[in-house]
Amino acid sequence: MFPDKFEYYAPKSIEEAAKFLNGHEDAKILAGGQSLIPLLKLRFTSVPEIVDIGRIRGLDEIKLRGNTLEIGAMARTGEIADNVSIRGKFPVLSEAAGHIADPLIRNMGTIGGDLCHGDPANDFPAVMLALDAEFEISSADRKRTVKAEDFFLDTFATALEPGEILTKIKIQDTGSSGRYMKYKKYAGDFSILGIAVNLLLDGKEVKKCGIGLTNCGATALKAKEAEKFLEGKEISDENIAKAAELLLKVADFMDDDNGSVKFKEKLLKYLFVKAVKGIGGVHK
Repeated sequence: MFPDKFEYYAPKSIEEAAKFLNGHEDAKILAGGQSLIPLLKLRFTSVPEIVDIGRIRGLDEIKLRGNTLEIGAMARTGEIADNVSIRGKFPVLSEAAGHIADPLIRNMGTIGGDLCHGDPANDFPAVMLALDAEFEISSADRKRTVKAEDFFLDTFATALEPGEILTKIKIQDTGSSGRYMKYKKYAGDFSILGIAVNLLLDGKEVKKCGIGLTNCGATALKAKEAEKFLEGKEISDENIAKAAELLLKVADFMDDDNGSVKFKEKLLKYLFVKAVKGIGGVHK
């Protein structure tokens, strides 16, 4: 099947792209195309104009500036998975990227496209929540910064306003470490559910905790109560179990083909315990 007709526009700068979008509110941005193109080909959606930002220089850069990791929105998933700096300083991000879909998708898909799609089953949103990332958003007349926890509003809905483009992701290096755990039916499949855990440890004491949930509700979720509970406490089986119970307060499961609510609750707690015990410095 072929998509409906559309006009194709390939700007060479963010400013040029933003100006075009400012006068074409129904236009869609094309990044890696791993979500948009299948929707168009199957005619699940149609758009009058497509703005391909893939030719804009510098939008795919991955840089560590001091203690801040800056990732351009067009950075490919595979590049994020393989980046040495990310592997060393942000293992939860590297691990999540390496488990997304398959090599073909990872070589084409972009972090910006993944985040802006707003799919609750996508893996990067939960990681951004766990890492307390910030997003740089550009339009024709301004730039603004949005925290990850304020970006994901609902299923396929984000804080992006008409005419805006996600251009950069910023993550602070605090010396923390993390894991991303997911459960899926088949290799390369979407997560039935997943969890990103990021801990700043002083021995066995948690100084700072970040937890993001994948496919546990209408959008990616930040488990604030569980985070606050663990902060200032030592890692122990008892504290981990109590934090796992607090995850269920934010999760919003439904019975479906992937399993019952009870099954998903047990699975989420299991993955959380496994993630925490797998983080460096925590005894298994």
